Amino acid sequence: MKSDLDRIQGSWRIRSLIIDGSAPSFRMIGEARVVIRDGHFESHGMAAAFAGLIRLDASRRPKSFSIKFTRGPEKGNVHHGIYDLRANRWRICLAAKGGPAPHDFVSEPGSGFLMEVLERDVDPPSPGT
Repeated sequence: MKSDLDRIQGSWRIRSLIIDGSAPSFRMIGEARVVIRDGHFESHGMAAAFAGLIRLDASRRPKSFSIKFTRGPEKGNVHHGIYDLRANRWRICLAAKGGPAPHDFVSEPGSGFLMEVLERDVDPPSPGT
């Protein structure tokens, strides 16, 4: 049986995003993607480029993860979150301002939480884009 880290390998399109209780315009998200390879992540098509390491803990309820940024405006920071993975849909809720992971998949105004729904990308970007 594949681990969740194995299951998230590849390219994911961001389908919805809520930051501190507000949804940015679709134009801001556009064709944004997150690519996962061997415990590393990169963002593509967002306002800023991000990259780093991702670690999952599927033994916790809800399942949890942490990301350590190695590139971009958050370089050096570690953020914690929770996730739910079902087939080609990956839902995350992240403490975007640091601190402990959220307990629920909710991003209320002033919470500092980022809620994101991603779908597996059937048309991934070419290498180097």
